[in-house]
Amino acid sequence: MTQLTATGTAGVRSAGASFAWLAFLLALAAYFGLGADRIVEVWRTGAYHDTDDAMRMVQVRDLLAGQAWYDMTAWRLDPPNGMFSHWSRVVDAPLAALILLFRTFLDGAQAERAARIVFPALMTLGLFGAGFYAARIFAGRSMRLFGLAAMLFCGVLFWQFPAGRVDHHAPQIVALLAAVAAMAACFGRADARGPAAVSGAMTALSLSIGLENLPFLALVAAAPAILFVMRGAEARQTLVGFALGLAGALIPLYLATVGPQRWLMPACDALSGPYLFACLGGCIAYLGVAWFGGAALWRRLALVALAGLLAAAPLSLMPRACLSDPYYGMDALVRSYWLVPNPEVISILRQAQVDGHLALMLFVPTLVGLLAALFGAATTAGAARARWSFLATQVALGLALGSLHVRVFATVMPLAAIGLLAPVAWIRQKLEAAVSEQTRPLIGGLSGLVALFALSSMGLMVELPEGAFAAAPKPDRCMKSETYAALRDLPPGVAASMISPGAYLLAETKLSALAGPYHRNSHGNRAALDILFAKPDAAETFARAAGVRYVILCWDRPDAAASWTQWGPGGLAEQIIEGAIPRWLRPIPVENTPARVFEIVKPGQAAN
Repeated sequence: MTQLTATGTAGVRSAGASFAWLAFLLALAAYFGLGADRIVEVWRTGAYHDTDDAMRMVQVRDLLAGQAWYDMTAWRLDPPNGMFSHWSRVVDAPLAALILLFRTFLDGAQAERAARIVFPALMTLGLFGAGFYAARIFAGRSMRLFGLAAMLFCGVLFWQFPAGRVDHHAPQIVALLAAVAAMAACFGRADARGPAAVSGAMTALSLSIGLENLPFLALVAAAPAILFVMRGAEARQTLVGFALGLAGALIPLYLATVGPQRWLMPACDALSGPYLFACLGGCIAYLGVAWFGGAALWRRLALVALAGLLAAAPLSLMPRACLSDPYYGMDALVRSYWLVPNPEVISILRQAQVDGHLALMLFVPTLVGLLAALFGAATTAGAARARWSFLATQVALGLALGSLHVRVFATVMPLAAIGLLAPVAWIRQKLEAAVSEQTRPLIGGLSGLVALFALSSMGLMVELPEGAFAAAPKPDRCMKSETYAALRDLPPGVAASMISPGAYLLAETKLSALAGPYHRNSHGNRAALDILFAKPDAAETFARAAGVRYVILCWDRPDAAASWTQWGPGGLAEQIIEGAIPRWLRPIPVENTPARVFEIVKPGQAAN
């Protein structure tokens, strides 16, 4: 009888595993189906849909062309000194590996396009896997497939994971979701070292890619200390596991991605010495707390306070302004002209003025996810309540930060989607209790999916009445990569252009560019603005001094021209818009593009 029972259990598990794999394949098929147009466009034209994707491929091409591993300089941006990027080889490496793999049977351009399709698909699988795992931790094993569905219905899938999206956001989102879920798995467990180590390793991976998710990761890192204060000795395995996972992953990642000459250099916007020492100090402190922690509450509080001081001490090595301004050192004109109105860093209120539909789709599902997680905390007890409360804290932080800078919503939306599982599980349970035993799985599953869809970003997209908001601004052709692909035949030279198109110029042409949409390129961006906003005679002096060969302008909407007039009245850009081309510029005819190209003639000569 025991053998028969074991065999039956194994059969159920095997069937469950097969069904899970089938669900993953169906979700991936839905991803490819919903994003088919984008896949076809990337494969046929190689178009970029975001400046960061274009710049990432410039960085990977340079690496494959022989640029040193630790040399993160974009040499064609603001030459001759270039711009040392704050990005990480952690993302470059898999992209480069995919390109090399595809080069074995595709030509160079096709191999690159294939990599740009496969990489986000792999990240999507990672997102599905993290959602599957998080659902089991927060809502129970029976809700695992709903976690996969939550990721599919989550709007971020079509924002940060579509074909061609090869920047750093997708891997950071996956790493954060895994880190949060693994830490939540430690609550209420005596053998928590394993999941705590996973959480620490995922925290290290995210930090090595970039610091955008630092506030969320700080909450993850603080959770073992809070757990220790509340539960005492029960939390020792969590402290030890997280410390070993974080240190064990962060040290090799740091050594592998940061050159020795920069090991001790502080940086506001990337993993650097002070951040590393802060993390390692915290890890050492956690091991000490686990070793010396006692039963008395006052002693636990004192040890945790000392651990916090040890972790925070290395941050004193950072420039003081870094702690409040990650864009510390940016030129004031560049900040006012480019950064402040940047769509990624505007507030949700400003986003509502620009595109109310999008603002609602970002804010409302996140708020619903927060309320749902709080519902989970209110309707459970013990470790389950602690997990939902932890998730609600993460989502609340994301809602607050996203209200200030809308790009944060991309990070928090998968966490909010997991929060939706609390009421979905409750609805499913109530409906299952009201129907016959034979129909419970079907009724419960379908009702849960319907509820999840209705509460999700994708559901909101369907539910919003058409015309409820003013139409969003029409797409700007000057922010399309194909606009600059038409300039591929131009001989090499330095181009002075507006800031954002710089990444497309580097990716689509042989040109170098003064300006690019990156805060570390403050010098080149200011030089380009000085040329374009100065009076024509002064602009010529600035351009020749900077070694500029081309002036490239593009305006597809009246607001662009109005902006240049506002910022540089009577300047070169305004003169060009009005058709008053100075004699030191020679127009170069280009077809199939709204971009206007002018070449600077030799000194003493006049354009024909």
